[in-house]
Amino acid sequence: MFFIGIFGVKQGHKELGTENNVICPECGRLTRLSVVKQSTYFHIFFIPVFRWNVRYFAKALCCGEVFELNAEAGKEFENGKSGAITQGDLRSLGKSSLVTCSNCGTRVDSSYRFCPQCGNPLT
Repeated sequence: MFFIGIFGVKQGHKELGTENNVICPECGRLTRLSVVKQSTYFHIFFIPVFRWNVRYFAKALCCGEVFELNAEAGKEFENGKSGAITQGDLRSLGKSSLVTCSNCGTRVDSSYRFCPQCGNPLT
C-alpha cells in the first residue's frame, strides 16, 4: 500500500478589509486603507498546517501608496478592532516615482510632462 503525500510551501495573501478615516502619511489626505495579510505556509493536501513570516500591508486608496503595517496593529485590525491603525503604525516601502499635479491634485508618474487628467504642465 502506497501513501501519496501532497505537501509543499506556498506564499498566500488574504484581504482583510478597509480602515476608514485615516490620514495618509504620503499625501496628507483623509482616506481609506485597504489591508492585506501576507504569509508563507506549509500545507499538506492543500490544507495549511502552519504559517510563518506573517506581514501586513496597507494601500492608501487616495494616492495608491503602499505601506507596511505594524504587526500588532495588523493583528488588532484582523481581530475586528475599529480604529486600530494610526499614522505611526504605517511604514513607507519607499518613495514612489509619483508627482502631484499642482492644478488638480492627481498623482502622476514622474515621467509624464503633462497631467493626463487636466493637461496642466508638471513641474
